[in-house]
Amino acid sequence: MITGVIEGFYGRAWHEDQRVTMLDWIGSAGMNTYIYAPKDDIHVRARWRQAYGAEQLEILTRLIASAKAHNIAFMAAIAPCLDITYSSVDDLNQLLRRIDQLWGIGARQFALLFDDIPNSLPEQDKAHFTSFAAAQSHIANAVLDHVRKLGGGTLLFCPTEYCARFANMDVPGSEYLNTLGQSLDPEIGVFWTGPEIVSATITAASLQEIGTVLRRKPVIWDNFHANDYDIRRVFAGPLGGRASDILPYISGFITNPNNELDANFVPIHTTGAFLAAAQYDEDQALAAAISDWHPRFELAFGPEGERLPDDELRLLIALFYQPFQCGAETIEMLGLAKALLSAPRPAITDEWHQGAERLRKFKERITSLFDHMTELKDRELFHTFHPYLWEAREEVTHLVTYLDWLAQAPATEEVFPSRDRIYNFYRQGFAVAIQEMLPRDEKGNYHHD
Repeated sequence: MITGVIEGFYGRAWHEDQRVTMLDWIGSAGMNTYIYAPKDDIHVRARWRQAYGAEQLEILTRLIASAKAHNIAFMAAIAPCLDITYSSVDDLNQLLRRIDQLWGIGARQFALLFDDIPNSLPEQDKAHFTSFAAAQSHIANAVLDHVRKLGGGTLLFCPTEYCARFANMDVPGSEYLNTLGQSLDPEIGVFWTGPEIVSATITAASLQEIGTVLRRKPVIWDNFHANDYDIRRVFAGPLGGRASDILPYISGFITNPNNELDANFVPIHTTGAFLAAAQYDEDQALAAAISDWHPRFELAFGPEGERLPDDELRLLIALFYQPFQCGAETIEMLGLAKALLSAPRPAITDEWHQGAERLRKFKERITSLFDHMTELKDRELFHTFHPYLWEAREEVTHLVTYLDWLAQAPATEEVFPSRDRIYNFYRQGFAVAIQEMLPRDEKGNYHHD
């Protein structure tokens, strides 16, 4: 089974040394594949017809050699989806020439990506193909035939309907997916992200369904830890929402993780644990990952070998846990804050004060974590989390300061903060101005009269 990591996100791509680090992590996690598909490499997507130059080829050649040394399969991706003419012989030949160029530096496995484009057949192709899926199948089958003639044979395909949401939550009724199942060469693997682009859960039943439609077991492209769609969050927690019973219904599992490489240790470690376990236990997998990650958190000042305290590393992960939930301690503190803020006033009880004191200590722990992180020897690791920790520290400080003000039983007409206590982290600017004018509720839904 194909298992590993795809560098397939939008945003700044990893640099060469980071990719070698990722190869180490993939191998240590017991996985076997790295897919080179950064959207930031214009030759992958935006300028797919343009051949790689000598300097870029040299970098890729070294990466392929490094993957081989790590016993990791290197897979090169091409995404001609933005402007390909499916019926154009010239476009197909240019695509095959790119395959030849990559083959010439040692690539033997390939991925063809048609994600994040309109699901419609271009006007110039309508006289040549009966459907969008038929056109894509024609290209994919031709690429696989070419790879076979070169002596290879591995090709993965990312469809335009790559999740149930894009099939209108009706996978069996999707003409597009059914046509792919009928038309794609049976040896072409097909990516699938689950019910959503970022899926909270992926069930065995849903994979049986898509497998039946595609006439093959899908390869999971898992965006669970991806953060390119939300620049204000990072996900350092374990893989969740997936049970071991899905494994018989897939032919591969590839994770597309955080843009920030150094945030991905726990995600990669626990994904490997998930794939290796008869019964995946999220807490056990997390504990093992923390144990292996902890040595990276050596402090620059103090006794030799001194590390970030264990409880602070766990706090770091709890703050930036998963896309659909915070860690347990963070959830508890948020619940406490909500209870304190909704308590009847002006009466402030002893119990309320005790709760506020717990939040104050939580704030102090976040501040201590922030301070210790600034002293890490590994500056890349520090800078990975610094903006997110900065925001967490400022917001919890704001919360505790507001609770302190409430504890003074202010009069109803008083407002917080007073002019001399406005914090410099209060958000302003274009994006905030738009958010403030939209009538959203606490879940982000819009309402109007």
